[in-house]
Amino acid sequence: MSIIRRIRHDRGLLHVETPLGIVSIRAGLADLCGRPVDSVQVMPDDNAVRDGLANTRLIGKAEGATDEAV
Repeated sequence: MSIIRRIRHDRGLLHVETPLGIVSIRAGLADLCGRPVDSVQVMPDDNAVRDGLANTRLIGKAEGATDEAV
């Protein structure tokens, strides 16, 4: 039996339950500038604490862009 259980995968949403919390990933989003965006949300259970940000986004860079340009 796996300790990770996939709860739902539907239209760009992956919802994963672990022994310490829930991880939700939304793929295929876009920001106001039209850049592709994926969002990752981490929600700890009562028996865990989160170290870091609860919500993180991955934003596509334009060709030739540097990290500072994002």
